[in-house]
Amino acid sequence: MNTEKDFSPLTPNIVRALNDKLYEKRKVAALEIEKLVREFVAQNNSTQIRHVIQILASEFALSQHPHSRKGGLIGLAACSIALGKDSGLYLKELIEPVLTCFNDSDSRLRYYACEALYNIVKVARGAVLPHFNLLFDGLSKLAADPDPNVKSGSELLDRLLKDIVTEMDTKLLGKCVAHCWFSNFFVFLIF
Repeated sequence: MNTEKDFSPLTPNIVRALNDKLYEKRKVAALEIEKLVREFVAQNNSTQIRHVIQILASEFALSQHPHSRKGGLIGLAACSIALGKDSGLYLKELIEPVLTCFNDSDSRLRYYACEALYNIVKVARGAVLPHFNLLFDGLSKLAADPDPNVKSGSELLDRLLKDIVTEMDTKLLGKCVAHCWFSNFFVFLIF
């Protein structure tokens, strides 16, 4: 990773900590990213939000250096947490680099990718449904992962996705029953 490169709006301290081999330092960087993105949300500055996500994706999550990839993953999850309900506006940019890390040869990195995607999905809730096919493909690869931690992480993510789909189906069916009369018949949607 080029330490001379300008990663603004990320500070040099955040960049250094994202590249650190210690999880605790990467976690501190993620908290700083969360704070920074919350400020951009308060300012309604979508350009800077997209820029932070782009840096975390291309320079960290998709880096050749494993610690940088881990830092990018935790940073992307922190962005989603900071965005809250607005994370749906940035899901493609948040999800795709994480899914790429599902194919990493390092089992710890695959586990961190599961954890990051879990946090992104948990915040975004129903907004992830347009990306369901991509998520399903990624999860199906991890379901047979030889590492028990990765497999366990993918099962947690799978349960969360099932809960979200069930929650959305219930809401849609409720709306349908309450509001959809057509030629004296209820219109039912089957998914």
